[in-house]
Amino acid sequence: MATGKQIIQPSDNPSGTSEVLSLNAQLGRFQQYSSNISDGQSWLNTADTTLGSVVKALDQVQTDVLSGANGAAQSAGGNQALSQEVLSIKQQILSLASSTYNSRPIFSGTYGVSPYPQGSAGGVSDPTSSSYDANVAYAYAGSSSPVTRVVAPGQTVNVSLTGQQVFGSGSTSVFALLDKVSQDLASGNTTALSGTDLSQLQTALSTVTQSQGTVGTMGTSLATDAAQVSSKVTVIQGQVSILTDASEDQVVTELDLQETSYQAALETTAKIIQPSLAQFLS
Repeated sequence: MATGKQIIQPSDNPSGTSEVLSLNAQLGRFQQYSSNISDGQSWLNTADTTLGSVVKALDQVQTDVLSGANGAAQSAGGNQALSQEVLSIKQQILSLASSTYNSRPIFSGTYGVSPYPQGSAGGVSDPTSSSYDANVAYAYAGSSSPVTRVVAPGQTVNVSLTGQQVFGSGSTSVFALLDKVSQDLASGNTTALSGTDLSQLQTALSTVTQSQGTVGTMGTSLATDAAQVSSKVTVIQGQVSILTDASEDQVVTELDLQETSYQAALETTAKIIQPSLAQFLS
């Protein structure tokens, strides 16, 4: 009654104790799966928020490109301002590409380095510099291996996208494209702006949007895994409870019976062992 348990020490129920130890081992594993899933969901939430910001940034670039393509409506000063805005947005997207979760870059695969470490390194990323080299500035430095989480016995799932999948690499990256857009805005190259620039920008925007959709699909899958693991944990905890928890009603009944038996034994013993008059008087 004091502990609410029917197994206090192994000798109380040796076979039950063995089964409880086995169940607790299973419970520990499934609780770890639950923790893995939660961590994966947080990773994906970070990626989803980041990609949403990238989409908004590229939408703004698209607006700037359309404004610049309408050359008759733009002054030279206006085009220069748009050009600088695109470069500023490029730096913003580079920063977003280096977003981290628990100090780990989310778009670097299994490598713990920034996916585009040269992106802010001086002249190599400045399209107006003689040392500009998009292949160097925007070379993907992460791994192609995805980040995974174990979510069930023998089941591992991917919870990441690499920077190369989302942003590209080198001269074919979205960053190199934004450099070109900036230059075409500065020079008033309306033909390129309304042609290849706009087309490639829409492709890049579609890639990021699709990536965000992929992240959402991964998150839905993890939510299903989380529900399954939670159900399994509940079942195991119930099995442990059946083996270890004492029924209060049963314990009270047994205690009452034992107390009644004890009192009856005392009364019977008292009647059997009657003291003599001499013993009583002494």
